[in-house]
Amino acid sequence: MAQTRLPYCSPYRLFWAALGTPRSASDKIHAAYARFAWRSMGPKHVALTAALCVLWPVNFIVMLWMFTRRIAPAVARATGKPVWRQIVEQLWLAIRYSIPPDKYYVFDLFRPERLANARHYILRYELKGGFHNLVHFHTRVTMRRSTKEWLKDKQRFFHRCEKAGVASPIIYQVATADGTFAPERHTGEGLPPHDLFLKPAKGKGGRGCEKWVYRDGSYEGPAGQRLTETALRAHILTLVARRGRYLMQECLRNHPDLLRFGGGLTSLRITTCKTETGGFEVTNAVLKMSLAAGSSVDNFHQGGAVCRVDVATGEIGPAWDNWIKRPCVLHHQHPVTGAAIVGTRLPCWPETVAMVATAARLFPDRIMIGFDVAITDRGPVIIEGNVQQGSDMVQRTHDLPVGLQRLGELLAFQSSEALATRPPRAMRWYGPSDYWGPR
Repeated sequence: MAQTRLPYCSPYRLFWAALGTPRSASDKIHAAYARFAWRSMGPKHVALTAALCVLWPVNFIVMLWMFTRRIAPAVARATGKPVWRQIVEQLWLAIRYSIPPDKYYVFDLFRPERLANARHYILRYELKGGFHNLVHFHTRVTMRRSTKEWLKDKQRFFHRCEKAGVASPIIYQVATADGTFAPERHTGEGLPPHDLFLKPAKGKGGRGCEKWVYRDGSYEGPAGQRLTETALRAHILTLVARRGRYLMQECLRNHPDLLRFGGGLTSLRITTCKTETGGFEVTNAVLKMSLAAGSSVDNFHQGGAVCRVDVATGEIGPAWDNWIKRPCVLHHQHPVTGAAIVGTRLPCWPETVAMVATAARLFPDRIMIGFDVAITDRGPVIIEGNVQQGSDMVQRTHDLPVGLQRLGELLAFQSSEALATRPPRAMRWYGPSDYWGPR
């Protein structure tokens, strides 16, 4: 079970959201989160919440100093909104909606049209360890089965997708803790003579992944080092010792129409959600890309950029890059290649949406899944599915918060249904040590 997160800056949403009758979709999501948190608290968590009611200004001041000092001057220059007013708005958002200072800048809430919809933004703590835990308890009781491990374990995910005819990255071999390299698609001696993408079977956030290019009988790594097959096998086993079982996958290559956005793999995060009738709907998509020369990083939280994708047409909007370093910057053209971003239609889009909808049905007990998808030279390929899907990328790139989108309607319906199941008092709090510690 994921750790349940509390709004430590400030905790008042736990009170505001639980009072009254929720009317809008966002009200229902906020209320479901608050009621779930109260139901799953033990005495120590009630005491913790009481302490947060008194001490949250300390958290607020620390976060205010961290983010406002770096970002506020640039926002003031771009929008004309003075720093003191940005601070006042952040304080109001923290008290009224438990929105911390960093999200003020992530969601561009300094823009008047977005600030007016502040109540409809769904926060990371409400989904990760809030909504996801709530619906997990509910489906565990009502469906008496779980496919969660099939999503978390990338080897099992590959097998499940392959059996259903859903394209996913080919696994050549699997390195295990006992020092063996178990064959999957590659049954020959030694490592396959191909470019390899190394990935921990149960990793997340891109941590521990490496790309090795096969060239002239040896392998060239991410730092430019060249290793023989024997040396690379030894290196892989050191990775296994740190992170567990490792997969040796094919290196995916962009579809020719996407090469304009750089040499690194350009991927999508496509969100699916269970509908009111039990089906599955693709609700949102964002395109991830690197804006730096020579970089293959497209992860939103590691400096990559994200673009809104129209689910109906596959047309992409402007790229939003790192909000910490350059706020108020939108890219209509790729800064390195000069290729137009806005208005571009993704290739193979109908096939991509259909394949993701099929993949969602392979995990019938999962309410909301974020699929990482690459549109490659062999068509769309689902890289992995994320159990704890957030909404930061969607809300940053869209001018409407999740609470005012179709996704919000579905989350509100599913959370209201799940409240019928009372969770056990087994909450594990996601605290400051988790926030500031290694990720």
